Amino acid sequence: RTYKTHEDGKQLVMDLYNEGDFLGYISLLEEAAYKETAVAMEETELALIPKREFEDLLHKNTAVQQKLIKMLAKNITENEQHLLGIAYNTLRKKVATALTSIQNKYQTNKNEPFYIDISRDELASIAGTATESFIRTLTEFKNEKLLDIKKDNKIEIINSKKLENLLR
Repeated sequence: RTYKTHEDGKQLVMDLYNEGDFLGYISLLEEAAYKETAVAMEETELALIPKREFEDLLHKNTAVQQKLIKMLAKNITENEQHLLGIAYNTLRKKVATALTSIQNKYQTNKNEPFYIDISRDELASIAGTATESFIRTLTEFKNEKLLDIKKDNKIEIINSKKLENLLR
């Protein structure tokens, strides 16, 4: 995940990454220091592309240029949606959005149960809400049988359809 830290110490998760995703390219294009902190949430293998090779690839390959432009446009659109959601969505919608986006990004087999094994603090940061409010909403969702909270604190999404309906 990447995040920014506010002067009061609160973290705002900017993005979650998966296998094959690129990060850090915006700072490289701006020729600026990284503006976000990246943290691996599980064992991770990174491939680093040296700046010179990245620039050579961009200058010599129009297909790479087009792919990068599409990635930048997608990044802008996702960030706008995320910020609008944090600013205007209800608490329930913020929590539902965080849970469904994680499920959509990381669930590999739709026929198997999906578990979220991320700390409540990190999940609250992804949702853009206080941890206590996030936990209270999780309990509501559990009572509504949208999810289950296992003994090891993993969250199992048990009714993704109803959870997604909260987004409308």
